[in-house]
Amino acid sequence: MLLDLLGAGHWLGTSCVNIAEIERGVRPKERKAATALLERLRFLETGREAAVRAGRYQRTFEKRGRTIHTADALVAGTARAHGAIVLTDNVRDFPMTDLEVQAPPGD
Repeated sequence: MLLDLLGAGHWLGTSCVNIAEIERGVRPKERKAATALLERLRFLETGREAAVRAGRYQRTFEKRGRTIHTADALVAGTARAHGAIVLTDNVRDFPMTDLEVQAPPGD
């Protein structure tokens, strides 16, 4: 799947939320590899458009009785602002209909 996406002209990126989550949980012996991976990814800025979208996602789903955590809303807003696909093991955390969300290969 990743090779298909790359072959179709897509690129791999990350956001400030993803980097913060990795930094929080990285083990000392994994730091070098994690840093090398992050440096190869395109960094998607989380700007005003992404933040507005994130807040709107949270408000919309809260009205439906569903909580969207701020970190997930920001990832979704950032991806939408950049026209990116969200690749996650937690597809259910991203119910937004205006966003393409896929599980990684093997799931």
